[in-house]
Amino acid sequence: MTTEQIRKTYQDKKDKPCPITERLIKAGYQQESEGYIKYAYMNGVEVNYKNAEPTQYWHLIKSYCDRTEPQKTFGKTIVCGELILWMAEVLESIDIDDLNSLADKIIKSAVPKKRRDENKPPVKYDRKTWNLEIQKLCFDKIAEKVETM
Repeated sequence: MTTEQIRKTYQDKKDKPCPITERLIKAGYQQESEGYIKYAYMNGVEVNYKNAEPTQYWHLIKSYCDRTEPQKTFGKTIVCGELILWMAEVLESIDIDDLNSLADKIIKSAVPKKRRDENKPPVKYDRKTWNLEIQKLCFDKIAEKVETM
């Protein structure tokens, strides 16, 4: 699937409810720096896990699609778990119970972490492991749906 296909599929999903993704991010599962977080800071976009900001819609459309060639392949090199989970949730490509179950497991795996910055979550996750689990559950189903729309 290409960036252009992704844009066409998701451009109207800005206001689609995503309670599972929001719950996960509000539990502190959000990329801490670089990538879309760095881009958000550079553009004055709110970064606050407590509000699930920036939204994953903004992450996909503004941070990724707007800065990527339309014909570039959107493949499994995309590993951001909160983005992939949101993509699956808003397309309804994965059973809701399966998504909730995975989010529950991730949230329960949180390890407390002391932080001086109250804008950072007081927990830490093994993002490499969980991003891979999210990708395994969701990516191929997302691709199937995007490519048939």
